[in-house]
Amino acid sequence: MIPYLLLVLAIDGTVVNRTTGKAAPEAPVVLMRLGDGGMMPVGTVKAGADGKFQFAQGVDGAYLLQATYEGVTYNKMLRPGEAGTGIELEVFSTSKERSQVRIVQHMMLVEPNDGKLMVNESIIFRNAGQAAYLDPVSGSYKFALPPAAKGEVQVRVTGAGGMPVNREATPAGAPDTYKIDYAIKPGETRFDLQYAFPFESPGKFPSRILHAISNEEGVTRLVTPSGVTLKGAGVEDLGAEPQTQAQVYALTKQETEIEVSGTGSLRALEADEGGSPEPQAIAPKLMERQW
Repeated sequence: MIPYLLLVLAIDGTVVNRTTGKAAPEAPVVLMRLGDGGMMPVGTVKAGADGKFQFAQGVDGAYLLQATYEGVTYNKMLRPGEAGTGIELEVFSTSKERSQVRIVQHMMLVEPNDGKLMVNESIIFRNAGQAAYLDPVSGSYKFALPPAAKGEVQVRVTGAGGMPVNREATPAGAPDTYKIDYAIKPGETRFDLQYAFPFESPGKFPSRILHAISNEEGVTRLVTPSGVTLKGAGVEDLGAEPQTQAQVYALTKQETEIEVSGTGSLRALEADEGGSPEPQAIAPKLMERQW
């Protein structure tokens, strides 16, 4: 009888603003059930004046709690077997102040193959402050695309402690310049960009990076499959990564034209080894993390 009683206990907790250290009153909270068919809403409540909320549903599977505060959505996973009571659902105040937010890593996977140049970029922000950085006018992240890409880019963002979500890149004013409107919460947030354009080897890759590049912030690395070489002003060869034999380069100029020679794909290599058709690329040890 006791296991059954535990199963039907309500899900309850408090929405807490970590910026102020106080409860966040009247924040909308949504409970979603996670299953093979995706996320299914179970119910919606509004936190009280003391930030407290409650759902009659018990934790009989995998669930996701979502709270919206100052226009930003915050998630918390509830896994099977976890206690569903006394939950603290964290939110943050938003700010346009960016002094505590910086780019700690920028990686670009360059793959010329089948008559096109495929580029995958990962940009990792670290927010060391206590507020979520959000600038709806200028965008949280601004970037440039090669003109030949014709503005076609796929964007995926993974927030601190959150799930990957697709976002839309919108024009930022200057030609071939775009912005992403997404709140950068305390912790690390990762932006993934994917785009392609027609290409024949040898050829040119016009690279234009809008954020600063230095040893302290915005460190940028280029990665190519074995057999693909890059040359150009501000491009420094760092050698091959032992595991995948991918070639690694440092990029020290914000705007340069890169000469690309050879063809190849890291994804094709990993698929031959029994991997997924769209695996996560393994970053060279020089990057000090996996990408």
